[in-house]
Amino acid sequence: MAATPEAEGPPEEALKPIGCAHYKRKSKFVTPCCNKVYTCRFCHDEKENHTVNRKEVTELICTICETRQPVQAECQNCGIRFGKYTCLECNLFDDEDKNQYHCKGCGICRIGGSDRFFHCETCNMCLPIQLQNRHKCVENVSRANCPVCLEDIHTSRIPCHIPACGHLLHRTCFEQLLRAGHYACPICQTSVMDMTELWKFLDNEVAHTPMPPEYRNYMAAILCKDCHKESTVKYHVVGLKCKECGSYNTCRIKGSPRLITNEPGSSNNELAAPSVQESTDNQPSSNIEGNSDEINL
Repeated sequence: MAATPEAEGPPEEALKPIGCAHYKRKSKFVTPCCNKVYTCRFCHDEKENHTVNRKEVTELICTICETRQPVQAECQNCGIRFGKYTCLECNLFDDEDKNQYHCKGCGICRIGGSDRFFHCETCNMCLPIQLQNRHKCVENVSRANCPVCLEDIHTSRIPCHIPACGHLLHRTCFEQLLRAGHYACPICQTSVMDMTELWKFLDNEVAHTPMPPEYRNYMAAILCKDCHKESTVKYHVVGLKCKECGSYNTCRIKGSPRLITNEPGSSNNELAAPSVQESTDNQPSSNIEGNSDEINL
């Protein structure tokens, strides 16, 4: 929804900064749930043990003249405009220019400019225009909570990170994962960034860390979490490399590693190996930076 025209009222320079930590606006609203007055829904939700539905708000209070009135763009008493950007569908007023726009598909207002984003009907959310026709669709992907902090994603004011697998998580949560040494999607376990340099580092570690002679012929059945294919590879304590795509983001399947012998005149003998650490999900980092796509919700 386009911003409403300018309304007459006191000059902007004569007004002191009005609003809260979340929005600069010249109105407060009466909550339909508890009949209290708050500047915005975030202020309400931070103090109450329940959330407010902003679309159910029917009354505003002008912060200039304190007139209580129905939701509208300008004060019916002093004529001041409540926000330079106004959306009466979301009951949103904001005096700061954030390139706000209302997305009918999402049903809410977003920031960043409508020319920079498009609404994907399958994902049911706005995505950066550069991802149009070249992203992996996940149905209703934003209508779930962030898998790290478990907070809402669809209406969050925190930018989101979009890894190759298509599952969303907050950008700040994504950065926390990397700092903690976790490089796999919390939902599907696929690598969330380009791991090529790390795989090369682990190749070098394997080459310079020979296994003891008694363990050199042990084989392990693995499942790759990146290409989702199974293979049987030589067991190594550093990591188990997928034969199909070269990823070390793998896990063991079908029990413990087994010793394979192919001596002339004898059939294969298989012996279970001693218990060893199974997971190779999170290998040491080598300070790799990956590209990311972000959207402000």
